[in-house]
Amino acid sequence: MLVGTCAVLCLPQLPAWSLLALFVAACALASCLAKFRWVAGLGLGALLCTWQMHVRLQDKLDPALEGPALRIRGTVVSVPQGTLEVLKFRFAPEPQPGLRLPQLVELTWYDAPERVDAAETLELDVKLRRPRGFANPGGMDNEARMLREGIGASGYVRSGVRLGRAPGAMIRHPVLVARAHVARAVRDLLGERPAAGIVAGLSVGLQDALSREQWLALARSGTSHLMAISGLHIAMVAAMAAWAGGRLQRLRQRYRGAVLAQRDAAVIAGTGAAFCYSLLAGWSVPTQRTMVMIACGALALLLRRRLGVADGLGLCIAGVLLIDPLAPLAPGFWLSFGAVAVILFGASGYVRKPRMLHGYLQVQFVVTLGLVPVLAGSFGSVSLVSALVNLYAIPLYTLLVVPAVLCSCAVAVAWPAAGGVVLGWTGALIEFTWPLIAIPAGWPLATWSIAGLDAFAWAALVLGTLAAIAPLPFPGRTAGVVMILTACLWRPAPVPAGAARVSVLDVGQGLAVVVETRRHTLVYDAGPSFRTGSDTGQLVIAPFLRERGIRQLDMLVVSHDDDDHKGGAGSVLALVPTRRLVTGPGVAPQVMKIPQATWTHVVCRRGERWAWDGVAFEWVHPGPREYERDNDGSCVLRVVAGGHSLLLTGDVEAIAEQQMLDAGLVGPVDIVVAPHHGSRTSSTAAFVEATRPRWVVYAAGYRNRWNFPVPRVVERWRAAGAADVRTGSGGAIIFDLRPGERIAPPVQWRRTRRHPWRDP
Repeated sequence: MLVGTCAVLCLPQLPAWSLLALFVAACALASCLAKFRWVAGLGLGALLCTWQMHVRLQDKLDPALEGPALRIRGTVVSVPQGTLEVLKFRFAPEPQPGLRLPQLVELTWYDAPERVDAAETLELDVKLRRPRGFANPGGMDNEARMLREGIGASGYVRSGVRLGRAPGAMIRHPVLVARAHVARAVRDLLGERPAAGIVAGLSVGLQDALSREQWLALARSGTSHLMAISGLHIAMVAAMAAWAGGRLQRLRQRYRGAVLAQRDAAVIAGTGAAFCYSLLAGWSVPTQRTMVMIACGALALLLRRRLGVADGLGLCIAGVLLIDPLAPLAPGFWLSFGAVAVILFGASGYVRKPRMLHGYLQVQFVVTLGLVPVLAGSFGSVSLVSALVNLYAIPLYTLLVVPAVLCSCAVAVAWPAAGGVVLGWTGALIEFTWPLIAIPAGWPLATWSIAGLDAFAWAALVLGTLAAIAPLPFPGRTAGVVMILTACLWRPAPVPAGAARVSVLDVGQGLAVVVETRRHTLVYDAGPSFRTGSDTGQLVIAPFLRERGIRQLDMLVVSHDDDDHKGGAGSVLALVPTRRLVTGPGVAPQVMKIPQATWTHVVCRRGERWAWDGVAFEWVHPGPREYERDNDGSCVLRVVAGGHSLLLTGDVEAIAEQQMLDAGLVGPVDIVVAPHHGSRTSSTAAFVEATRPRWVVYAAGYRNRWNFPVPRVVERWRAAGAADVRTGSGGAIIFDLRPGERIAPPVQWRRTRRHPWRDP
């Protein structure tokens, strides 16, 4: 089933129903006639996945409804997250005549007048758009996430009216109301304490409640699973409930008599507690996996059947795929089942059962090595301190913190006065032990980034992992570790000497360009930041550099003081070691909030030149004069590689363009990144005529509110003979400038890496 599901997910488009029917029929025949029963799973997985994708793709927002303001009414179907400044929640619109709305939309309410409640009815003025995300090498696929979670549109609230909970809302959404009640109690009693987000995450699965810094520390220390309400947490709750249920049944048998066996009572109590906790946690993929696994084990115990380890794991995978055929799109699916699979594989083949301490250390070793391929494929990096931190973090959180959180939340809901005291103690415990995670996470080599691997490197990584955790003789396991290290140190082929690779990244409405030579890398602008606290330096640029195997920047350029060009610079400087920061005259480095001792700061000046690996760089602008508008003071960079030229123009407008023309600094080039995203105040006729490029790149967001690039500018560049490409529709735009070779049409990432859920 898993192979059939993944085969459909890897296709560039959904298979036709006729072809799918033939495939399923062939699988059924092979299963019945040739007695290859496992082949039936291929057909079933492919059929369920295709059907579910058709249903969810049909539920996407009608393109005609993108952009115009809509008045919709519906119900809040998630626990709202964030502050009044940025409030995020999921919304189920009610059917409206003449409007084909998705069943579920993801909304953000900026500067909300007051908090909204889960299961509350709202009437909102919104602007919606179809699922969309950045499309870059190494970046997260937001469209795949929205598809898996059944979200047919996203948007923002312009204004709204709260109508309260409708009659029967608590009956229709009992779990949601319970989660919201617990989250409200935690928020009211803990306030803005650092532990509040961790308590909310561990109690009701509100992972968005954790701060960006907390998630970064968890990721770097390899302990993110502690906040995912993992199988270990649910199993611990199930074990406690099973013990209590068994003891209660024993008392009933002693004093009153009972028909049910003590073991059966314990199994039922443990399974029921695990199910309730899984629902309270939001029914994520890890909780689904754990719940299905507990249910299979419970059924086997109740029926007095023995269940093999491999059969149990297979039943769990099949169960999760039946519940959610698109579950493999979530990294949590591979992390959850991968962890269980490597533990089972690593524990097999031993004649003697290891002692408790030895077994615990063995499990940590197996999980650390066994999950390297999953972490490399999902996140592009592994934590080098995870084995150490998890040694004490897992028992600390599983045996102490999680029980304390659950008990204190129960008290807070039942008796708020006492709950405030108990929650305060729990928060103090979390904050007191947090340095055990944060300090190792801050070490310079806490994580190691892994470049995008080719087929041979992937084979070495997977085979090496299997060899390292298998019960082989010492030389065989050592060889496996060597193969893992080799794959982790692998890097893509470098750019040839004298050549340059230019990648204009998709950062929405903003600009970020990466120029690579053989041994050097320059990033020109870093895209925007967002009110949610994230930015494209963290979401786009750092993952792209990691994918390319680039662990150090030679130069980061912030062309001028607009947020859509400088917003991600702070994250780039924090996440990627950088030698030099170059800014326009109006940019103050202090706004990056990074200690200046980590890099050298200079201001770009016209006429300055340098060369890297046979590639020439020159600042064309700004000159010595001051500019009334900051846009006209943008750093303009010319790059010449292999006889081909590139012009990066920032946000210069007509005044700066004319000044460069008057100084005789602008001539024909091969590629131009259009000034100011293609606005009407730039790309003057004289500037276009002087440059006459073969290619013009518009770094503009999909359906941006300024309608960049404006049609008049597009026609002007086309009339000059330039072919145009856009990051908003094409994703990352990648050119290769090689000596003696004609510039090939650029790679457009969104179009070359097609998926059924990704709009062109």
